[in-house]
Amino acid sequence: MADISNPTAPVLGRRGALFGVPLAAASLAVGAARADTTAPSVTVETADVVVIGAGLSGLTAARRLHEAGKTVLVLECRDRVGGRNYTAPIGGHRLELGGQFIGPTQTAARALIAELGLKLRTVFTDAKRIWELADRSLEFGNERPPLPWGSLLDLPHIMSKIDALAAEVGATTPWLHPRAAALDGITVAQWMADNAYTQTAVDLMTCSVRAVFGADPGEISMLFLLNYTAQGDTIEMLTNTKDGAQDAVIIGGSQQMSLKLAASLGDRVRVNDAVVHVLHEENAVLVTTQSGRQYRAAKLVIAMPPGSANRIDHVPPLPEQRRDLQNRAPMGRYYKVIATYDRPIWRERGFSGEVASVRGPIIASYDDEPADGGAAILGFIGGDAASAWAAQDETARRESALQCLARWFGPEMLKPTGFGYHDWCADWRQGGAPVTVLPPGVLSRAGRALRTPCGHVHWAGTEAAVQWSGYMDGAIRAGDAVAAEILAKL
Repeated sequence: MADISNPTAPVLGRRGALFGVPLAAASLAVGAARADTTAPSVTVETADVVVIGAGLSGLTAARRLHEAGKTVLVLECRDRVGGRNYTAPIGGHRLELGGQFIGPTQTAARALIAELGLKLRTVFTDAKRIWELADRSLEFGNERPPLPWGSLLDLPHIMSKIDALAAEVGATTPWLHPRAAALDGITVAQWMADNAYTQTAVDLMTCSVRAVFGADPGEISMLFLLNYTAQGDTIEMLTNTKDGAQDAVIIGGSQQMSLKLAASLGDRVRVNDAVVHVLHEENAVLVTTQSGRQYRAAKLVIAMPPGSANRIDHVPPLPEQRRDLQNRAPMGRYYKVIATYDRPIWRERGFSGEVASVRGPIIASYDDEPADGGAAILGFIGGDAASAWAAQDETARRESALQCLARWFGPEMLKPTGFGYHDWCADWRQGGAPVTVLPPGVLSRAGRALRTPCGHVHWAGTEAAVQWSGYMDGAIRAGDAVAAEILAKL
């Protein structure tokens, strides 16, 4: 089965060609600014704040501003709200193809879930899990994994060192750490080569990095990993299921949060209209969309990943540090696959469905029990594993994913009642998932630009959070923070 969202990827030029049509927005905006009486008139809609991006962060900010009495408009390029939350039909069930997990310390997300009348379900973990290494497969429950003592000691040793360094670097201003430049000058792979004693520790760290970031250790700055870890409490919290960041899911799918937030804003949310140009005026911004519509606002919130925000032209240009950040902030390479079954075959065989695999192509999997009965299992394909999987045709992709599940849980896994995935890398509006990853040399030099306003432009999105960045909780926190920031100025 192909990517069920079947996105149509337009041709997007470096400086504003969209859908193969040269960008006319700049001339429209400049024409409006000069009040050229020969140009066709364009009705400009006004608001106190325009928000670009109808994901969790943008919608949270918009609702807070609206509740404070400000006029708000939310502009979204997709035909739906939710951003990186995307609930879709697979095998007769509605299942989440985007972000879905909620951890116990993600209090902002938990508060919003309760406020919106939604319910959480703890992910099933009460059975054996699997670590599939390059040369062997380990099955274990609550007892320690059957590894040699050297490997058993090495993994907690590595995790403790990461946690200690993360506590030093901190969650808010990693660029101020005395060793920021040095830590930002090496990759996680380089640090592991100098600090790990066993290949098992390296392999399991590779699995974790691919699952959390959609990238390989050789692509990510060590300073970025440490800052990300500090924002998520500990490396163990980031990677654990029970009592960790993968502890629970929203019954019925995470996109419900965005749908409910958007419903509270009514026609203030506009979909199917990508913003292509922002003219910075003395006391306002003039926003032009791909359709030619224009909006003027005292403040602008851009609730997008930095790399995606790079698709918007600014006149005059954004400050150099922000441009540098946006030019060097790729998303992870990520697929999320889901297979549905009449019954939970893995549970019947004594497994929880939780796997970490070096062999892949699925590098991590979890039980994904549908709200309306039946059974489902989800898998993440990230980093180099995602690149290799993407090179296959549709038939081979499905076959290799199911063969992976069958290797772990038996041949019955080859016959699902439904199978689907979302190719976040081919989604031109997103460019990858689950989160922005920063290579060496970016965070220490341009990290300040993640949250620093640029004139009347303010930044949201989960990447702008100082706690649980990369998660739904971080998106909500960033939306709340930017709303408070704007209300203080307005």
